[in-house]
Amino acid sequence: MRKLSLKFLFLYIFLSLLLFFVLLFLTLPKFLVLDKMLLKNGLYLTAQKVEEGLTYVKLKGVVLYDQNSKLVRFDSFNISLSPFGLSLSGLCDGKSLYVEWSLGAKRLKAKDFTCLGDVESLSGDILIKDGLYGKLEIKGLKAQELKLEELNLDLKGRVFTAKGRAMGLNLVGDGQIVYNPSNPLKSTINGQVSGGGMRLVISGRLERLEVKR
Repeated sequence: MRKLSLKFLFLYIFLSLLLFFVLLFLTLPKFLVLDKMLLKNGLYLTAQKVEEGLTYVKLKGVVLYDQNSKLVRFDSFNISLSPFGLSLSGLCDGKSLYVEWSLGAKRLKAKDFTCLGDVESLSGDILIKDGLYGKLEIKGLKAQELKLEELNLDLKGRVFTAKGRAMGLNLVGDGQIVYNPSNPLKSTINGQVSGGGMRLVISGRLERLEVKR
């Protein structure tokens, strides 16, 4: 009986602490929590309007910056909490960018998203789970004195293959993914594409890819 009583006592304490932290989260100013999380990753967010509920945050007129420049803007950006994790959805000029954040994996989806700083449009479906998996299509990426008309990345965990087009030339290549398990958002890719006497080096994080000759 004593062991059973101790088990119930520990269970009671655990559930009480869990309830306390859930209530604490629900009552915290969630925008400030989000802002601190972004700052830890070197990102800065501004919003013209903030609306908070028990399990959601709705933002209007959102701009996200890194230390050097503007990364992306949204007409609206919603964050919602569910028993399965966190979901983020942004809308800009009628196009959407969606992120699903659960304990097991993270997924990013976009279709012809046009409100990024250095590219004309972005499409992709990427799964982050012990590596980066999926496809990413970037159009109009600026590379020093030229513009990469199109760049398609096929992400395969810790490696990737690439196809691109610049100045009328078809480019192909591959590279490595340096996965950061403690902070997947800081994972980087390094590789190159070449063709027709042209060679371009691809490097950086997904939200800030750089292409150099």
